[in-house]
Amino acid sequence: MGNLLQGWMGSHVMGSGGSKRKVEEVESDDEDAMDLDSLLHTPKKRKLNSTSKYIYKTLFEDGRSSDVCVVALGQEWHLHKVYLCQSPYFGSMFSGNWSETNQSRITIEILDDNINIDALHLALGQFYKDDIEVEAAQVIPLLATALLLQMDPLIDQCTCIMLETINLQTVLQYHEAARRYGVVEVDKACKQWLLHNLLTQVTEHPATLRHIPPDLFYELLSSPHLYVMQTEFSVYVMLKAWVFLRLNPSWEGSHEEAFLEAHKQFRNRTEPGWFLEEDGREFSLVFSALRLEYLIYHHLDVEMLYSDRILPPSWLTPASMHQWYNMLRIDQGKDRGPSEISEEEFDKSCTRCGRVLANSGQHIWRWTGYNFGLDLVMTHDGASLRLKRNHRTENIASIAQPATRNIMYRVTVASLDEQKQVVYTKTTGVQAVSLAKNEEIRVMLLDPEVKYPLLLSANFLITTNHHLMVQGATSPITAASSLAGARSHTSRE
Repeated sequence: MGNLLQGWMGSHVMGSGGSKRKVEEVESDDEDAMDLDSLLHTPKKRKLNSTSKYIYKTLFEDGRSSDVCVVALGQEWHLHKVYLCQSPYFGSMFSGNWSETNQSRITIEILDDNINIDALHLALGQFYKDDIEVEAAQVIPLLATALLLQMDPLIDQCTCIMLETINLQTVLQYHEAARRYGVVEVDKACKQWLLHNLLTQVTEHPATLRHIPPDLFYELLSSPHLYVMQTEFSVYVMLKAWVFLRLNPSWEGSHEEAFLEAHKQFRNRTEPGWFLEEDGREFSLVFSALRLEYLIYHHLDVEMLYSDRILPPSWLTPASMHQWYNMLRIDQGKDRGPSEISEEEFDKSCTRCGRVLANSGQHIWRWTGYNFGLDLVMTHDGASLRLKRNHRTENIASIAQPATRNIMYRVTVASLDEQKQVVYTKTTGVQAVSLAKNEEIRVMLLDPEVKYPLLLSANFLITTNHHLMVQGATSPITAASSLAGARSHTSRE
């Protein structure tokens, strides 16, 4: 009887599947209950019609309960002093002894031509919400408005937007605005963009090249960190095209056509004398930024310089004399190259070379032109950059070749994004090395994540920096200053 009772109770407790299954089902039910309980007590976020949106719609756009009317550029905004006082501009206006303090209608006089109604609407609306959407085309008017109304958070937002959107279309506008409004970060970033892209992107777009102002051009060309593509002579060719575009503001065409037309214009010039001493005096300061001693490294380049009749002999003769003096010193064993000078002196005296490495494959090249018999070959193998003193027998008779030669160099590389902003850069810094014949050194180990195409900039100094004074010669800087002074004096008369 006891066994029967036990079996009956067991069958009702365990069911037909046995005790194990029933226990699992009970445990599963407990777990489901716990999961449901957990879900019930887990906060869920859903974005409703926020207070910020309500405030913006009812108070700013509809002007409900407005206690002040702001008038500017013929437009009215019905606003609220308590919100406007977030800016010192309005805060001081409504809390002092000003005539506007107790007025319900305020007129703002707009003298800045960059400020427009759309920018004012965006800026005033920022007092009522905490987010903003701005297109790059609107950022300069908005920055000007934010500066007028002393809206520091909005100024910061405009600065960030400008830094993120520097490209070929915006760089000159942003630079002009940055200088006008004292936004140092943007000014510096625009110059950096131009130093990397002037001889690649900008030269391929005549409309942009034409609008580079002379003072900015001079600053860029004077920089030792300018990414010069090929050699210094390419800077001269670009500058000649820039002058042509400035003198012909309505001309339109491709960059190849612009360079060709510039060449023709100066070759066919009928006016007597040298361009920078006659009708081109306004360009003399920019041309004075050229590193003249490095423009005379090839006989064809020298022929072009004299046939163009842009640079006067009073500029070219000292450069030629300086290089002749360097060659004599090297040939007579008086100069084995620089080994120790300051970075400042290196920046003033070095030549700038460069190229674009399109892919990660192997590249071997040299920059051509007379180099005092020193043949420097660079190699890129995808992982590193190497520099070799290549001893060619044809150079032995031209100039003395000591067993070791001292050179100083700085190699810098950069990867750019779609806007041609730098996303990766690496530099060797200024280095001094003594190279034996056919000796090769590794100058840089590239990081594995480097992206191509890769811009490469190389600065070299292979002669000791001796200053040779040529009697009666005039330096380009002095000549440019004299011409500018003469022009100012003439205009006053």
